[in-house]
Amino acid sequence: MTGLKKDIELHNTNTFFREVLNLAGIGIMTLKSDRSIQFINLEALKIFGYNSKDLSGINFNTLFHNDSQEHLEDILSKINSFETNNLPPMEFTGLHKDNSEFPIELTTTCNTSDENTIYTIIIRDITVSKKKEEDLKHQAYFDQLTDIPNRTLFLDRAENALNQANRSNEGLAIMFIDLDEFKEINDTLGHEAGDIMLKTISQRFINSARNTDTVSRRGGDEFTILMPRIKNLEDAAILAERILESNKEGIKINNNSLYPKTSIGISVFPD
Repeated sequence: MTGLKKDIELHNTNTFFREVLNLAGIGIMTLKSDRSIQFINLEALKIFGYNSKDLSGINFNTLFHNDSQEHLEDILSKINSFETNNLPPMEFTGLHKDNSEFPIELTTTCNTSDENTIYTIIIRDITVSKKKEEDLKHQAYFDQLTDIPNRTLFLDRAENALNQANRSNEGLAIMFIDLDEFKEINDTLGHEAGDIMLKTISQRFINSARNTDTVSRRGGDEFTILMPRIKNLEDAAILAERILESNKEGIKINNNSLYPKTSIGISVFPD
């Protein structure tokens, strides 16, 4: 009777802790030594989009992108060999049930009892926080109106291009473009018309440039274009000619056809 009583008490204790873990607001999973899933709480199931029957006894690698599986296995091996059991949270790429990818953060610990190894993994879906991070990064480096690189990103790429040109003995060009009479458009047709002009002209610059070039809005009606790895001044001159040619097509704004006028300056490195 004593043994039966202990079994009942242990069962009641396990049931209680499972209920507590299911009520937790974070994903929790335990793995056996063979990496099969021993327990997964409701929040973790919700994160991955499964129900408990779908994951019973399967290898947890199923829940992660191939690129993350090797790194995960390396972490579990290190924890199991007692190299460390105090690793910080790490980012991986998880897989929903529909096989769509999403960013995930895992905190992993390992416990050994009676020669049984149990891994406990705390799971956090960081899709929202990563999206906010990317949005802030985009705002820091891209112009909000035209959505092309801003002055900060341009200067960073220009510095890298100059260093590359110095190391490889290559040429590069920087083109400065100013829209003439732009203030008159704002004054006569309004700032909305000016915004349409800036968006359209920035797209024309992109269409005229090479894929390796960086078209940037410096501010106001001023633009810059970085042309790395050019062979001679003619490469930059050809781009300038394409831009001037694109300006021959009018931009329709409020039943008006406006023809952009640009002043273009070119500086070539190392000449």
